[in-house]
Amino acid sequence: MEVELQTIERKENTGNSACGCGSGGCGSHSGGDKKAEADCETPSKYQLIHEGDRVVEFGSGLGRDSVSMATAVGPTGKVIGIDKSEQNITAAREYIDSLKISNVEFRHGDIEAVPLPKEYANVIYSSCVFNLQANKQKVADEMYRICDHSGLVCVSDFVTINPIPDDLRKEASEVAGCIAGAEDVETFMNYFRKTGFNSGGIVEVNKVKLPDELLEKYLTAEMIQKYNDIDSDDGIFSVTLVVEKPETCSAETCCGNPDKHKN
Repeated sequence: MEVELQTIERKENTGNSACGCGSGGCGSHSGGDKKAEADCETPSKYQLIHEGDRVVEFGSGLGRDSVSMATAVGPTGKVIGIDKSEQNITAAREYIDSLKISNVEFRHGDIEAVPLPKEYANVIYSSCVFNLQANKQKVADEMYRICDHSGLVCVSDFVTINPIPDDLRKEASEVAGCIAGAEDVETFMNYFRKTGFNSGGIVEVNKVKLPDELLEKYLTAEMIQKYNDIDSDDGIFSVTLVVEKPETCSAETCCGNPDKHKN
């Protein structure tokens, strides 16, 4: 199975998007100019979502992204947010109650064992949650199980290309916690290759700008220059990955096949 690393454009990310991750790549063709109540605009980053879609957000937090996606799917669609924090779920439910939104639901659950049936979702979305998981392969497997055939999975998170000092990674994670779990880009891609997704790739790459005073603690002046150069492979990158589930399952890609991770 081939999942190609398709880099469209490398930009500098100054942390304006949530968690400094994937500012684009997961957006909506329909309803981009519509607004939910409380002036909640549908961001351009949900381009994959169509009106009427069933969308599942892995790690929905306080529910802001799910509410934006609810605008994109419209009254005939449905968004379900999954989060393991009961406090987050309570706050998210209060949020949608205040907006009187009926096409969003929040469920308490672990994204390694999502409380939804197989092949439920047209689109699965996750932003800066994947790196925080203890068993990333299990999460990728759950994305494959929940995703309908020809459905799409969009994951935004941090990766590296060249190794970075462990102490720098640790302190940088205080800026954005999901940096702590950042792995090299091939390792990140392999979770989805092994799961069964057979097409797609990285559609956006943003280089993370870390403060020079932080870099100076761990790097030489030459290395700092490379970390600040968007054309250099040194540093930390936020990426958006989009992969598609095959139209039909084969023996190799079936989510019930215990041998599919052996290669």
